[in-house]
Amino acid sequence: MKKVILQYLASALTVILILGLVVFNRQRNHPLVKKVKDPEISYIYQDSLENLDRLALSQAGVIQSYQLDSLSVRKEDGKIHLVLHINHSYDMQVNLVLKSDIYGDLSVVEATPSKALKLALEDESYQKRLTLISQKADAIMARDHWDQAIKPAYVAQVRSKMKKTSLTQLDKVLQDVDQESKEVGSDTYTAFFQASQLPNHDKLNLVMEHMQVYVDKYQFLQLGKSGYKFSKKLEPTSPFYSYFREAIMETYQTDLGLGEDELGIKLHLFRSWIDKQSMDYIRSNYKGKTDLDKLLSYSKDKKINLDYTTGASYHNRSLGDFTYPENMKIQLPQTSVMGPYGVSNSRFIEFIVNMDTGKFVSEWNVYKKRKDGSIDSNPKHYKIEDGADIADTDSANYGLSKGLNADLPAYLNNSHTYLDVRHPADNAIRRKMVRKWKNAKNVLNGGRYADIVKKGGLKDLETWRQVKAEDRLQVYNAYLDYIRSHLVLNGFDSFYQETYNPQGGDKKD
Repeated sequence: MKKVILQYLASALTVILILGLVVFNRQRNHPLVKKVKDPEISYIYQDSLENLDRLALSQAGVIQSYQLDSLSVRKEDGKIHLVLHINHSYDMQVNLVLKSDIYGDLSVVEATPSKALKLALEDESYQKRLTLISQKADAIMARDHWDQAIKPAYVAQVRSKMKKTSLTQLDKVLQDVDQESKEVGSDTYTAFFQASQLPNHDKLNLVMEHMQVYVDKYQFLQLGKSGYKFSKKLEPTSPFYSYFREAIMETYQTDLGLGEDELGIKLHLFRSWIDKQSMDYIRSNYKGKTDLDKLLSYSKDKKINLDYTTGASYHNRSLGDFTYPENMKIQLPQTSVMGPYGVSNSRFIEFIVNMDTGKFVSEWNVYKKRKDGSIDSNPKHYKIEDGADIADTDSANYGLSKGLNADLPAYLNNSHTYLDVRHPADNAIRRKMVRKWKNAKNVLNGGRYADIVKKGGLKDLETWRQVKAEDRLQVYNAYLDYIRSHLVLNGFDSFYQETYNPQGGDKKD
């Protein structure tokens, strides 16, 4: 009996020691486990799984989920070893080896699938699925003349969309991706444009070919009837515009700007269609009494700042003597929302807004459409007196405008000048209008023009609107005198508060 008790105690002690060692190892390993479980590095596991299974972590893939085994984490020879269990299975797993670089950032240096996972990945039905997807990608490349570099982007689009649906919907997803590939600016089209290794000049030309653009006899850029169209989801801050701008900047770097070749001329004229897309998007997707209200709703919804500080003299032209500005300029986003990806999209999209009505000022308010869907580009069909919106129209900026911003790298300081200010000829309708509708010289250059809305933004606009129509010319002249004497262009509100309402009291006589 005594011997049995001793054996029992010895066994119990052994178990306690083992459990103690497990707890000790867990505690000692805790910082390492915490490090490899950091959500910030989950992408390295996802990338490794996608290298093994191109449809990983989607309903179309073999690998649909993974779980990191904390007990498997160990350090050996300066490297971290761990196991990922696939789809909650202990048979299907991936053994990973991680290594830190000189900055302490982890990366996967080895990924070994288990035998069960290998068999699942080699399954005939799954291989047929991959073949089908590959064939669909090949068909798009042949049809649209993309290079092989877009194939991983195609698979990534399928994978992304299959995360939100079931395997039974694969055919529909493939159809959706195919449709998006024909919509310029869609997620799929943007992914292709970004992934393509074609020279930038060729990529830009491909966009023009996809939309079947051509310059007619009146220098108007028409879109082909059966050409691809902009995606209806293409919004003013979409990534596509950033990559598109980047390609233009890298292609046209000389003082000739877009006047360097035929493609450049098309790209210059193409910006009018970008303007139309942006205007249509805001008007169609946001509510408000005026266009400005809708734009402000968009800004609030997307949490982006608007820029009011770039000059609007070219958007306040007059037929006779200039009195005071009627329009303001808004560019967006004020600062880039692209992060480290692509070139800055700061102030790419531009809206000209009538300060009294809040309506967008645009050539598209005036142009007439023919029965065949093309634009009537004959200048004889447009009267000079109806040409204000054409003369003052907005214009997407391929270069980076400055205003009162300080985010321009030195090497891009002149990009706005040679890509936007100096540009090839506009269409014949606009040329006709700007010959008669003239912009006033800037006040600091001896002229009568000064922006009403500047640094004060909407406060400048609000204060200007409070000035009675019959008083505006007198107040504007005082504003010009103020600028000439102070050499400050901060906007209307700061002038008005200092001059007419210095203590917040009643307006001076």
